[in-house]
Amino acid sequence: NLSETLSSGINAEYGQPGLSTFQPDKQEDTKITLESDNLLEEEDSQSQPATTAAFWSFQFYQQYFNVNDQMVLERLMYACIPTPNSNYLEKLKPLPDFYGPLWVCITLIFSTAISGNMADFFASLGKDTDWEYDFKKVSIAGTVVFSYVTVIPALLSGYLWWRKSTAEIKLADTLSLYGYCLTLFIPISLLLCINYEWVRWLLILALVGTSGGVLTLTVWKVLSQEPKQLALIITCVLAALHVALILLFKMYFFTSTSTKTTPSDNSTTPT
Repeated sequence: NLSETLSSGINAEYGQPGLSTFQPDKQEDTKITLESDNLLEEEDSQSQPATTAAFWSFQFYQQYFNVNDQMVLERLMYACIPTPNSNYLEKLKPLPDFYGPLWVCITLIFSTAISGNMADFFASLGKDTDWEYDFKKVSIAGTVVFSYVTVIPALLSGYLWWRKSTAEIKLADTLSLYGYCLTLFIPISLLLCINYEWVRWLLILALVGTSGGVLTLTVWKVLSQEPKQLALIITCVLAALHVALILLFKMYFFTSTSTKTTPSDNSTTPT
C-alpha cells in the first residue's frame, strides 16, 4: 500500500518508533575528548617558559625576559612599598624576570651620575671654583650597581645551596629581587641634587626604610624555615650591606667637593 510506505518513510526520517534511530558512539566521544584535552595541555606547555635549556643557551635567558608591561609595573610598585604581611617573592611568581631589574640598574647608573654632577655644579655656584663634568661617575656607578646586584645574590644563593637549605629561593629569584629593590634609588638620586644636607639625609633615611625594608622583610620571610639565629644573622648582614650601598652613594656622589680652583686676583706674576 502506497500510504503505508510513505508513513513508514516519514517515521524513519524523524526517529519515530518502528525503525532504529541514530545512537552516538560513546567510545568515539571519549576519544575526541581525550584528544582535545591533549591539545590543550600541549598549548599550555608551549605557553610556559622553557626551563630545561642549558644555561649558556639563548633560550635559557629568553624566558626571563618574557614579561609584559603590567607585570613589570606591578613589581616596580610593590618594590617601593614594604608590607610586613606579604612576601615580595610572591610578586615574582610564576617566574622572576631580568627585564625590569636590568632597566632599573641602567637608569640608576645614569641618574646617579647626572644628579651627582648637578649637585657639584650647584655647590660651585657663588664660589671661586671652576666646575667640570666628572665622567668617571658613570663608570663608578655602573661598577658599583652591577657588582651589588650580581655578587651579593650569588653569594646568598651559593651559601644556601651549600647548606642544602630548604628555603624556596633560587639564584634567579635573588637577582630579580635585588634588581627591583633598587627602584626607589632612581627618584631619590634625582632629589639628592638639592643643595641642602638636611634634605639629603632625610631622603637617605626614607630610602633606607623603604628599599631596605622590602629587602629585609623578604629575606626574613624566605629564611623562616632556617634556625632563627642563622636567619637573623643573614638578614642583618644583608641589611647592613644595603645600608652601606646607600651611604656610599650619598658620600661619594652627593658630597660636594672643590675640584679645581681658579687663580686669585691678588696673585702676583713673576717678572
